[in-house]
Amino acid sequence: MLDELRGLALIAMVIYHVFYSAAFLFGMDWGTAAYIATTPFEPLIAVTFILISGVCCSLSRSNFKRGVRLLLIAIAVTLVTVFVTPGNEIYFGVLHLLSLSMIIYALLEKPLSHIPPLAGAAVCLILYFLLWGVPRGYLGLEQFRLCSLPSFLYSSDIFAFLGFPSATFFSADYFPLIPHLFLFLCGCFLGRLGLQKGFPSFLKPLRVRPLAFLGRHSLEIYVVHQPVIVAVLYAVSAIF
Repeated sequence: MLDELRGLALIAMVIYHVFYSAAFLFGMDWGTAAYIATTPFEPLIAVTFILISGVCCSLSRSNFKRGVRLLLIAIAVTLVTVFVTPGNEIYFGVLHLLSLSMIIYALLEKPLSHIPPLAGAAVCLILYFLLWGVPRGYLGLEQFRLCSLPSFLYSSDIFAFLGFPSATFFSADYFPLIPHLFLFLCGCFLGRLGLQKGFPSFLKPLRVRPLAFLGRHSLEIYVVHQPVIVAVLYAVSAIF
């Protein structure tokens, strides 16, 4: 079921990126309308994808090696967007986040294993919501701001990857470590909890093969989907 859920999240993410590209790269009116209509759902897509990635990470081996390999791919994505789609560069997107999260989990796996998984998941989820507004300059959620953070933290883009971007920082896809690392770690603890106590029945394999295939090959699809989207939209715009 985890593969199927990741496959669904991947489909939703690809569709969202179709709307984004149509709106901002090609100025298509239908893309702009669709992007505005689906923007409220984008955080749910990202949360699902990151959380499931954390669960799968706790069930995998060689996370450090996998994280380094994914980081190299993420750096390649940055370079491609800098030269191919200037103005829509990706400096720290979801691939950068997942790669560093895997590496951090691999380095901290032993001490984290001493934390009861249910308690670890709960603490990470609380920290995720508490730190959700850090990239925007405050603690808490949009509707429940606890306090503003010092402006000097946002004076440079050096620590944008952590969650402290300057006012001029831009990344077409931006998922800083704070707060998203804690959502990823929450998934890791939930994965460990499932190994100890057993996963809920609704997470048992549904054997929806197309979705499971997409979920198992989510990295490859994520890497190639944006160039494919741009190529298709370019062809459509050239024809019509």
